Order: sequence, then structure tokens, then C-alpha cells
Amino acid sequence: MRTRRTWGVVLALAATIAMVVTMMPLATFGADHLDAPALNPLAGTKRLDADINDLYVFQGADPNATVLAGTFSPAAGALGPSTFGTDVVYQFNLVDAPTGGPSAPFGFKADEAYRAVFDPPDSSGNQPFKLFKAEGSQADGHATASNPLFFSGMTNTIYDLPTGGKFFAGLRSDPFFFDLAGFQGSFGEQNNNRSLGDGNQADFFEDLNVLALVIEIPDDQLPDMDDDGFATWLSTGDLDSGAQLDRIGRPAINTVVNSTGSLINAPSGNKDLFNETHPADDKMFEQAMKDALAILSALDDEGAYNSSIIDSLTSALLPDKTFFNKQQSPFPPFNGRRLEDDVIDVELNILTGGPPFTVLGRDNKGAIETDGVGPHDDYLSVFPYL
Repeated sequence: MRTRRTWGVVLALAATIAMVVTMMPLATFGADHLDAPALNPLAGTKRLDADINDLYVFQGADPNATVLAGTFSPAAGALGPSTFGTDVVYQFNLVDAPTGGPSAPFGFKADEAYRAVFDPPDSSGNQPFKLFKAEGSQADGHATASNPLFFSGMTNTIYDLPTGGKFFAGLRSDPFFFDLAGFQGSFGEQNNNRSLGDGNQADFFEDLNVLALVIEIPDDQLPDMDDDGFATWLSTGDLDSGAQLDRIGRPAINTVVNSTGSLINAPSGNKDLFNETHPADDKMFEQAMKDALAILSALDDEGAYNSSIIDSLTSALLPDKTFFNKQQSPFPPFNGRRLEDDVIDVELNILTGGPPFTVLGRDNKGAIETDGVGPHDDYLSVFPYL
């Protein structure tokens, strides 16, 4: 198991990672790893502990509970810190999904929020934490002052929660898998003589660590789990000001739609604006999504998507959140995301001309169907799964 890589390995990776970051100061790092200029260490930020990597939503070992897992601090211990920030609020946001599935309306706010804050580490490197649960109007934003304490403990320990379920916070191996160099070459983020599917694929994240929050919640404590399911997104905020620092719903939405590489060439401020705003505000990114779909689907030999397909996909992908309904079959990134799900392959195929539904005249195969790398071999069958 790669959990908590030995420091010799971590330090050996640090030089390589630093070189990658130096060569592409504003470029993409992963699904959401280091996804915006304001989160880049070369921009002078000290907030890599607030940088979100990925969000996972799935049924775990308990059939009557749902797992939410969030990862933070890219390349923890080598690039990002190996302990949680003491001035950061780490937050799972949940909202009752509307009838009709994953396309929640613009303007929605969270119904519930689980917020974790951390104190400085002790001599062993473990940190005291406090977990808050906010509901109703208290769930909006990142304030903790008026929230009742839900649970407290120490990092790197598995806890049973008083109302059922489990919680873990600590250092784990990064579950994400992706041919980063191939993506950078294909999307014009870096001139590296690489492209996706060129046969030289390598999983950049195979030996890296992350900070992880994992919570297993009984289904009867989730918003409307027995009906239409729920939608969720992950965010981080400044503990003092409450200002939002980063967010993610589905993987790679900000990364791809607001790519500043030569292929899409989005405005440089879009990535930071996306991270600082709420999914309720995602209407402002509709045109950027449509432009990216038109550009990327044109790579397919069947030509670009027509306006009808572009409109349908845009409404399915925005607002940016992960929808989950156990009554429906898993279909990442449109219904949940397990650790082993190859969401990058699914999204690459969709974005480059392979729609996830039957469309007259298209073969449902995009120009780029895979990045050529697959899941890691260290996922656990029991909590905390990473």
C-alpha cells in the first residue's frame, strides 16, 4: 500500500515535481490539483493546504451509507504540505437533487455542510480537529462560529461518529490516476512532444500523497436520499474571512473548460474566478463550456457537436457538482464517482466528440477515448477506502 509514502521516495519526487511546476507556472496539474494561478506556489501563495485535488462519492462497505471523500494538498510532503492548514475550512456541501436527475437549477444553495477545521500538529505530527455540521441557512458559506460541534478527534485515526457512520482525516496515497504529460501536450499547456494516446503514457500521480477527508454518512441522514438523490461539491474557505479558496464538483471541469493552453485559450482569470464563486453562479461559465465543447468535439472525425448537443451537455455539466442516486446505476461523472472509476477517460471521450447518449449520426466515440492509464492497486475495501 502506498499510503504515507516514505520520505526518501517523497524527497526524490520533490525535485521532479518542482521542475514540472517551474516549467508550467500557470498550467494544469491534475483533475483539480493546482488548477488555478492563485493556487500556484510560484505566485507566492501559501495556501496549497487549501488546494482541492478530487471529490469522490460512492457506496462503501455499508450498503445503508454513502461515502464522501475529498483530497487536498497536491503531492503532499513534496510540493504541498503534509498537514492540514490551521486557517482553512474544509467542507463537504450537500443539496437535495431536483426531480429529473443531475441538472440542478442555477441559484441553489447547500442544504447541509460538514466543515472540518484543524489545530497545529503535535510532536507526532497528528492534528486535533473539530467537525461541524451546518444545516439550512447556516450551510451556506464557510463560517464555523455559530455551528454546533458535531465531533472532534485527531488526524490519522478512524472514528465512529455518534450518529452513525465514520470519519477519517489524514495523509493517504493519491487515488487519482492520469497521464499528465500527455494532457499537457495535447491541450497546448506545455510543448513536451507528448500527446494523449501516443503510447508513452505514464501515471504522474502513482507515487504521490494527499491529505484526505473521508466521511461515511448513513443514508437516512442525507438530503432526500430515498427519492431523487443528492448533489454535492467540495470547497475550502479562509477560516477568518470566510472567503472561498477552491471548489470542485466533477473532476477537470475548471481544468479543461478554463484551460489557458493554446487549444482552448480561455481568459487567464477564469480559473481563479471559478474557484472563488459558488455553483449557483455557474451560469457565468456556460459560454466558456459551450466554447470548449465546440473546440474539443471538432477534433473528432465526425466534426464538432451541433448546438443541440452542446446545449444538452452544458446543462448536464453545469452547475458543477457531483450527483448521486443509489437507485440508479453508477455512471461517473453523472452519478457518483468511485476511487477506481476512470472519469478522465469518460470525460475525454465526451468532450472530444463521443456523447454519453445515443445521437443520430454519431458513433459515441470521441477523438480521445482514453489517456492510457488505469486505477491504482492500493484502494481498500473497508473504511477509509484510500
